[in-house]
Amino acid sequence: MTAEAPAGVPEGFRRLAVPDQFVALAGPLWVKAEADGLRVGLPLEDRHGNPMGWAHGGLLVTVADMVMGLGSGFATGIFWPHPTISLTSEFVRGAKLGQWLEGKARIARRTVNFCFASCDLVCGGEIVLVSSGVFKVPDVDKIPEQFQTAALTPPWKR
Repeated sequence: MTAEAPAGVPEGFRRLAVPDQFVALAGPLWVKAEADGLRVGLPLEDRHGNPMGWAHGGLLVTVADMVMGLGSGFATGIFWPHPTISLTSEFVRGAKLGQWLEGKARIARRTVNFCFASCDLVCGGEIVLVSSGVFKVPDVDKIPEQFQTAALTPPWKR
């Protein structure tokens, strides 16, 4: 994570370096670690929008997926992909471009193999999307050796 934050990113958020090229296209994502989880967000730019001036629904679902995946990593202490097993989302209202979009995962249950998560995405003080999902806890022994140290020392703990 790096400390530089452009206009529109709330104080205390740090840029999250993710090697996922798809997420890099949508992001960058910004995170703020709190005692009970990670707040994850991004400023909505023109490139995130549809012709009506609202954030594209696919972007909202992508962000919700990342919020819950990163939240699962926060819960397990493993900074490595927690693959999405299932994901359900409902659009509540539009997210206006030019505003900050943010979510925080709630982990309802964690087993040895799975995290059961939910989140609300908020934009302009309003819930714009509600989502829930199941995420696979990675097997630490299957993380390539050259990545294990980084995976087990998440950036929000550094």
